[in-house]
Order: sequence, then C-alpha cells, then structure tokens
Amino acid sequence: MEEIRINRLPLLTYRYLHTNDTPVSFEAPKKGGEPHFSNLTYVKEGGTLPADFKGASEETVKALKQGSHYTITIPAETKAELTITLSGEGQADFAGSFLFHLGKESSLNLVWILQGKTEKGTCVAGAYYDLAENANLKVSRLESGLSGVEIFDQRHAVLAKGARADFSAAELGGENIYVHSYGLLAGDHSAMTEKAVYAGTKKQHLDFFYHIDHVGKETHAEIDVKGALDDDSKKIFRGTLNFKKGCSGSAGDEGDYAIQLSPKTKNISLPLLLCTEDDVQGNHASSAGQLDANTIYFLMSRGFSLEEARRIVIEALIRPIIDGMDPSVRDEIITELRQKLDSKELQ
Repeated sequence: MEEIRINRLPLLTYRYLHTNDTPVSFEAPKKGGEPHFSNLTYVKEGGTLPADFKGASEETVKALKQGSHYTITIPAETKAELTITLSGEGQADFAGSFLFHLGKESSLNLVWILQGKTEKGTCVAGAYYDLAENANLKVSRLESGLSGVEIFDQRHAVLAKGARADFSAAELGGENIYVHSYGLLAGDHSAMTEKAVYAGTKKQHLDFFYHIDHVGKETHAEIDVKGALDDDSKKIFRGTLNFKKGCSGSAGDEGDYAIQLSPKTKNISLPLLLCTEDDVQGNHASSAGQLDANTIYFLMSRGFSLEEARRIVIEALIRPIIDGMDPSVRDEIITELRQKLDSKELQ
C-alpha cells in the first residue's frame, strides 16, 4: 500500500486549500476478473495504451498496463452496439484497458455495467477512444453495489473532424469512486459531452475530474454533473475547459450541482476555464446546498410524504441526464437511486 496523488489540477491553486489533487492509499489489484462482452464481433484480446494516455496518476496507469487488454475496432460506416459488464462477488479485483477505434462515419452505442455484492476489492479500468472523421460514440455507464470497492475509472478520447462523443454515467455504488476523463477536440466541428449523476451515502467519497481541450475550430464541449449527498459522504469536482490558440468559434459549458441532504456532507467544486483564444465562448456554474424547506412544504401540502417530496426534488434535478442514457439501464438507475436515498430523514 502506497500513498499516491491523483486527479491533479492543470493549473494549481493555493496549497493550503488542499484541493490541487487527491491523496489516496493505493494498492494495485493482485488478481483480475474478466469482463463480459455482449458481442465479440469487433473485440479481440491484446493492445497497448498510447503514450498520450495519462490517467489519474502514473501509478494507476502502471496498474492498467499490468492487467488485461482488449481492442474494439468499429469499421468505417458501421453501426454497432456493445455492452461490457464487470461484476464481482466476494472479492472483486480488476485491472485492464480497453482500446476503441471508430472508423470514419461509424457509430457505437456502448454500455458499461459495473455491479455486484462484493465488499472488498479494487477496480482499475482505462479506456482509450480514438474517433475518426464524423464518427459517433454514445457511452452509458452504470455503477451500483460494490459497497466496499475502490473504483478508478480512467478514460481518454481523441476526436477528429466532425466526430462526436457523449458520455453519461450513474455513479451509485462503490466505497470510493475516482473518475478521470480527458477529451481532445482535435478536429474542427468535433463535440464532446460529459454528464454524470451520483448519490453519495454513508462515508462514500466521490472524486470527479474532467478536462476537455479545444483545439479544432468551432468545437463544442459540455460537462454536467448533478446529484445528492447524504450522511458523511464527500464529493469533489474538478472540471476544466481549455480553449487553445486557434480554436476560434468554439464553445463550452460546465456545471456542477449538488444537493446536500445532511449538514455532515462535504462538497468541493472547482470549475476552471482556461483560454488563449479570443473568439470563443465559455461558461461555468456551480451550486450546492440543502433542500429548500419551502419547496418541501409546498409538495407536502399537496399530499406528498416527506420522502416523496424529497425524491421529487432530487429526481427533477438529475432525471434529464438519466433520460439521455441507454434505455437498457434507465429503470435500474432510478431503482438504485431510490433505494439509496429512501428512508432518510430530512436534515
């Protein structure tokens, strides 16, 4: 077990704030589970992560390289669907990387499912997405259960001209969840979205890092993270939109929204806008706080119970993101969310 530092900000702030990165006691998985692929048509074993894959830290990338490797290639002008499932019972450890190559004008609807009843383990996963011209990628990710597992979700996406990548995630389980996402909008008119919902309870720690570089002209990026924290849970959001010189006509939006259901929760939000180009538009927003008592009173006066009123407010915040995810996981996300947040008293 060693202490490492992950999800370091690209532009550091004051050290006394202790928010530039996250210290983690890390031990690489000693054994690896095997992922299940719904379709092996485009999947083969093997592959090497490109040198530009940085991940959350050097140590987590090293753990990836020591695990299993898979390459998924979608030929040009091909439409494909794929579900990858990582499940664990007892002790679940996993380390591995997935390389996705999407050919010109191809499309992939990808669903990730991480779930299980295990109460111990470490999951270190990495995905590299290489999108050719006008390729389209939609990713829906559901993580549930795994109450004692540390999860390191690392991804890197490179988009050529006219390519689009939409990532949506429901982070509803795990003991500690670390997300590290990097996107490079290399081609003109490329676009990338990063959306996530979460429900933190007990002593859960959620650590979200998103960084999107605008390089091509008239590119678009969006980061949207919404959820609720209860008990002693903690969440930190680090989101960066970086407008590079030459990306004229580009636009980006980022927002982080948290409902704190207990005064013991902790929420830290660090949205950053970096810019070396004049002709761009960037927006960022952050909001955190407890439920509005007047809203809850209004709903209860219309016949809803306290539990129902609270659920309505939370679901109203996050439901648009869930509705944009793959239909195969929507109902499960809502069920898992309600199970986590039901039977809680309004603080």
